[in-house]
Amino acid sequence: MKDLTFNSTFGFQTNSDRIGAYSSALTVGAAGKGNAAMSANKNSSFIAEDYVNYSTTFSEKHRLNVMAGYSYSYEKRESWGAFSNSFITDAFSFWNMGGGTETPSVATSGIIDEKLSSFYGRLNYGFGDKYLVTFTARYDGSSKFSKNEKWAFFPSGSLAWNMHNEDFMKQLSFISQFKWRASYGIVGNQAINSYQTLARVSPVLSIVNGIQVNAVQPSSVANDNLRWESTASTNIGFDIGFIQNRINLSADFYKNITSDELFQVNLPPYSGFASQIQNIGKVENKGMEFTISSKNLTGAFQWSTDFNISFNRNQILELPSGKDIMYSNAPGHWPGFANPRIMREGQPLGSFYGYTYDGVYQTGDTFIPGAGFEQVAGGEKYRDINGRDTNGQLTGTGDNVLNADDQQIIGNPNPDFTFGLSNEFSYKNFDLTVFLSGSQGNDIYSYQLQELDNLGSYGYNATVAALDRWTPDHTNTNVPMKNINRSLKPSSRWVMDGSYIRLKNIMFGYTVPNTLLKKLAIQKVRVYVSAQNLLTFTKYKGFDPEVSYKASNATLGTDYASYPMVKSITAGLSIVF
Repeated sequence: MKDLTFNSTFGFQTNSDRIGAYSSALTVGAAGKGNAAMSANKNSSFIAEDYVNYSTTFSEKHRLNVMAGYSYSYEKRESWGAFSNSFITDAFSFWNMGGGTETPSVATSGIIDEKLSSFYGRLNYGFGDKYLVTFTARYDGSSKFSKNEKWAFFPSGSLAWNMHNEDFMKQLSFISQFKWRASYGIVGNQAINSYQTLARVSPVLSIVNGIQVNAVQPSSVANDNLRWESTASTNIGFDIGFIQNRINLSADFYKNITSDELFQVNLPPYSGFASQIQNIGKVENKGMEFTISSKNLTGAFQWSTDFNISFNRNQILELPSGKDIMYSNAPGHWPGFANPRIMREGQPLGSFYGYTYDGVYQTGDTFIPGAGFEQVAGGEKYRDINGRDTNGQLTGTGDNVLNADDQQIIGNPNPDFTFGLSNEFSYKNFDLTVFLSGSQGNDIYSYQLQELDNLGSYGYNATVAALDRWTPDHTNTNVPMKNINRSLKPSSRWVMDGSYIRLKNIMFGYTVPNTLLKKLAIQKVRVYVSAQNLLTFTKYKGFDPEVSYKASNATLGTDYASYPMVKSITAGLSIVF
């Protein structure tokens, strides 16, 4: 129909894989008379999207576009597997799982269903290429949430004023573009695993009357109130161009408030469960972003620059009952390691929490007592910052005893600002691109260095810092002595400045003149050499300040066995016929 279109899209995808493995009795490290394992997966997904679009222009200056639609997606993931051992022959490999003579043989299987359904609409209105208005709305339903919380409504709206097209701007010839923007909207997040709302059970083997039987045990507690996480965003910005757009500046000022954040909360030990995913509190992010692009030289020698910088401030506005939430993303094999991260109202999300390291005790020092803390020359020294009054309230002053009350916020993984700078140069057939990026003011907690340089009872290697450890003949150091009874404690010793500037990419190329290629029927030939991550300037003592361990919005800024960014040099030849 005139001005009206209908669009319908359907898609289906399926894939499967099967993996089989067999280790004979002759395989080094294999137990028994042969081990066989087989596993398989089958994933299927379906998506459908239908929408109508109405677009028209009337009275020459009015432009209207209205769109409304519905989408549906479904995904099923099936898996199954089996393991058996002690075979009388290797002839059948993993194709004779029932031939294993030793029990128990193990079989596993599982299925996951996920559905997402959405109704949505959008209205765009423009007047004379000066004023633009947009309204959108979504009504989304996800199978991942509780029975009465599956659906949520997410509206948004934006305004734009192309001020450059106003009559009073015509006298300002050096301004070639000037546009104001403002928007507000709410978006939802459902990035969690399925079945988090259910009380689940897991299989376990048990003994009843001396006989091994299959049983189940509770593995998670139900959450009947799990709902969408939502972020409300407010943004005001402008785009301005100067001197026929040779210089362009964009600026954005924003505030985002995330409510009902989806987070894996530790449960008290008496509950019998380790953790539960819950909706908790509110988090605010606000800041500024600036982008500047310029064409510095436009003659035979050309030079253009792109620069961007972002300032973001993060703060937790609200937590359930206003209480701190302690959590960790430390390596799972660290026994008894305290939670080194904290959520606290008024503080940045992901803050590091622990003891303040005060160096090494020296002979003649007054040792601060405390269970599990060293009280010998050469031992770790921590700051006594807190005690409790007769009512059990923290006093904010030391009490000459070291315990959990002496922990405090010791670092912030959120940077003061991040930036990127790109310069492009060209002269005749030569071109050069140089790209720098960096971060300033962010802290990193290095689990890696803590594991290596704790110098405790664990049989780990150490860095060269161990050569500077305290000994009776070498006392001028902040590295404690070796102590096989030392435990792992979260402390400021492992919190380091993660600021950096990195030469992210540099590329130099040459394009062969077309006059030399015409006889060869070749359109273009270009040779180039490029280097990635060539130089990094940082005070961080780990391998790489740009990596992160188990990164999420709440676990930024930790480093453990993270593979550093690869430094590489590449040469290439591009030929277009």
